Amino acid sequence: MTDIQIAWAIIAVGFLGCIVPLLPGPPLVWLGAAFYAYRTDWNQVGIPILVVLLVLALVGSTADIWMSSLGAKKTGASRWATIASLLGGFVGLIVASIPGLIIGSIGAIALVEYSQHKDWNKVLKASGGYLAGYALSIVVQILVCLAMAGIFALAVRF
Repeated sequence: MTDIQIAWAIIAVGFLGCIVPLLPGPPLVWLGAAFYAYRTDWNQVGIPILVVLLVLALVGSTADIWMSSLGAKKTGASRWATIASLLGGFVGLIVASIPGLIIGSIGAIALVEYSQHKDWNKVLKASGGYLAGYALSIVVQILVCLAMAGIFALAVRF
């Protein structure tokens, strides 16, 4: 395989990573571009392009955290529940990857919302908002990966 074929293969796996929770989608797209830049002595893809792609990769790879928290907030979760969902999700992510992220976040929302309001309907609504935000984060990741692939394609004129 040529360098460009390997780069596009890595980028394709990155797109798959937007849907498969165990693969880091946007970082893999960045890695494909960085691989090609390195292998071609930075001729077509240079540091400025890689920096732009890195910023996009950071936005895309954190979308599941901030989009889900925004979803919870949009459906009425308190500020404390939103903050707790970020912390619970972070701890859950470290302990048990993506399932831990979701369980930790929803558990934190439930704990804070129920302790404040003693209303399971409010807990369910906030948790549903979290899950809706998480689902929308997949769309954000795909759009970010499309933008990254487009920038890469323009850089390599391919």
